[in-house]
Amino acid sequence: MLKVKIKFKGFLFPLTKLIPITGVMLCALSCSTDFDIEAEWKDIPIVYGFLSTQDTAHYIRVEKAFLEPGGNALEIAQLADSLYYDPSVTIALEKINTGERFLMDRVDGNLEGYTRIEGPFATAPNILYKIAKSAINLKSEDEVRLVIERGDNLEPVTAETTVIGDLELLENLPRDPVNFGAYNTELRLGWEVSPAARLFDLRFLLHYRESDPNQTSNLLPKTLEFILSRSIERENESIRVSYFLRSGDFFQFLGSALPVLSAGFRVFDGIDIQVVGAGEEFLELTKIGQANLGITSANEVPIYTNLSEGRGIFSSKATSIREGLSLGPVSLDSLQNGVFTRDLGFQ
Repeated sequence: MLKVKIKFKGFLFPLTKLIPITGVMLCALSCSTDFDIEAEWKDIPIVYGFLSTQDTAHYIRVEKAFLEPGGNALEIAQLADSLYYDPSVTIALEKINTGERFLMDRVDGNLEGYTRIEGPFATAPNILYKIAKSAINLKSEDEVRLVIERGDNLEPVTAETTVIGDLELLENLPRDPVNFGAYNTELRLGWEVSPAARLFDLRFLLHYRESDPNQTSNLLPKTLEFILSRSIERENESIRVSYFLRSGDFFQFLGSALPVLSAGFRVFDGIDIQVVGAGEEFLELTKIGQANLGITSANEVPIYTNLSEGRGIFSSKATSIREGLSLGPVSLDSLQNGVFTRDLGFQ
C-alpha cells in the first residue's frame, strides 16, 4: 500500500493570466488543504483551465500526480515524465449542444509565452494543451465538456462548464472624471454580465508619475494596483452588478500604499477600472474555501473539483477594462490636501 500526501495550495483572482500548476499543486484558492490517498499506485489527473471568448487561443494544463513506491517526491518532481502524460493521451473539448469535438494540441508553454515559475517542479518542458480560437469559435453560453482519454482501459475524465460572454463596464458608473465626495460617501461602480458569470474580481489600476530620485525634473511612470474585492458574488439573475466604494477608502489606500517623498513630487495621471468574471465552478470553489472556517470550526477545508476523476477546475472567465478615467477637481484637491494623502507630494 502506498500513502501519498498531496497539498493543494493557490490563489484567488486575478484570472487574467494562465496560472501554472504543478502535478501536486493547484492554483485556485487562497487556502491550504492536505489529504491522504491510501491505495496502490493510481494515476491522478490534475487540471487547470479557464475558457475565454476573448483569448486568441485556449490553453489547459493537464498533469498527473503520483508517487512511486519508495520514491523521493522532490527528486520525482524534477522529472518532467513524472508530471506530464505522454503524447498518446488525447485532450478534447466538446460542444455539448452540437456534439462537435475538437482535439487540442500538445505544446510547450515555454515556447508559447507561458513560462513556468521556478520551484520544486521541472520547468522544461512546460506541457499545455492548446486550441486556436478560430478552430473552436466559442460563443457566450456555449456548454463545453473537457474530455481526457488516457487509454489503458481507464475511464475518460470529464468536466463541464458554460462559457461566459463579454462583460461591459458601464460608462456612467462612475462618470468621468471621477468625483470622490466626502470620505463617508460612496462611489458606485457597475457592469453588465452574461448569465454564466457568477463571481467577480474588481480593481483599480492607478497611474501616476513620480520624480526620479537622481534627477527630480525627470518623472517616472508608475502604476499602483488597488484591489477593491476579489469575490463579488452575483446575488440574483440580473444582468447588472454593482459595487460601492467608500470615498475615504480610496484616499486611505493611497496614503498607506505610497511612501512620503523625501524630495520631488508626484502627478496623478488616471484610473483604469478592471473587472474579471468567473463561472459557477469558481463560485462553488470559493464557497467551499470559506466554509467551516468559523470560530467553532476545525479549520478543515473540504476539497473542490469539478472533474469526474482527479483534482482541479475547468471553468470560464471574461475581462473588461475602462481606461483613462481622470479625477475631478474636488478629488484632486482631496488628493493634494486631504488627511490621508497630503504628505504624498501630489501636484
